[in-house]
Amino acid sequence: MIRFTLFLLGVLMTLPAVAQPVPPLPELRFVAIPEAARARYTGDRFSYMEAGRPEAPPLVLLHGVGANSMHWRFQFAGLSENRRVVAWNAPGYILSDNLVKESPECRDYADALADFLAAMKIDRMEIMANSFGSRVAQCFANYHPGIVTKMVLTGSGIGRKDMPEEEKARIIAQRQAQVASGGYGFGARVAALLSAQVTPETAALVRDVLRATNPKGFMQAVRFGLGDYYTPDFADRLGMPILLIQGAEDKVNPTETNAAILEKALPNARLVILDGAGHLPEVEAPGRVNDLVTAFLAE
Repeated sequence: MIRFTLFLLGVLMTLPAVAQPVPPLPELRFVAIPEAARARYTGDRFSYMEAGRPEAPPLVLLHGVGANSMHWRFQFAGLSENRRVVAWNAPGYILSDNLVKESPECRDYADALADFLAAMKIDRMEIMANSFGSRVAQCFANYHPGIVTKMVLTGSGIGRKDMPEEEKARIIAQRQAQVASGGYGFGARVAALLSAQVTPETAALVRDVLRATNPKGFMQAVRFGLGDYYTPDFADRLGMPILLIQGAEDKVNPTETNAAILEKALPNARLVILDGAGHLPEVEAPGRVNDLVTAFLAE
């Protein structure tokens, strides 16, 4: 197993927070859910964003539980020179239609991603995913082997086994309260996702992404996150090279209870910890993350 932890620019050296240029987003696009799969959805469409040459190798981006394809603004700009960068909106996000199942499980989101890839005519790919998206990526690679060639996970979550029902109920109530007033109010939780050094400009970008959250799709994804799957149970089946990038200040999925465990369980993974970043390193430190991803994909 390839295992190392890289501390960039010295041992947890603190970098000054600076404003960064904000690249434009691609247009929102749509693709039809395959006919054979439509019974699993409340409608017939996925929405997504895309950048890069259509003939380039596909890199599929999977957003977090409170995010959407707009989250990947800096990766569209920074990774599309050599990749076809495709960011889905998971079922129930932006204008992707919801799953019918109120409490989707690991297999449900894995199959939803398979449906999206079939609609996009993608049969081999690299994945980059954050948080909830990292869980979808792990589930997909387990249930649909041979499609993912490399994987980059940020703010990784690995699931929890045997969580007491009262703890699940507490988390569900907490999450419902976060979206009780709607998507706009949900943007108020931005500080929990970011480091203490975040610039006001970056916080504003993240807040606007959060404001696009649809409560129904969000709560379906929350219930999935409380399921009984636990990645270390099937980690030996995820043999592709995997790069784990963690913000040192990740308070949502702390490294020691998520990525550090995953690194030990996976056959071919390495972990990089970035100081000056929280749960969303690809937004707070996009230059460093994009450089790491570019080098990893070129290996």
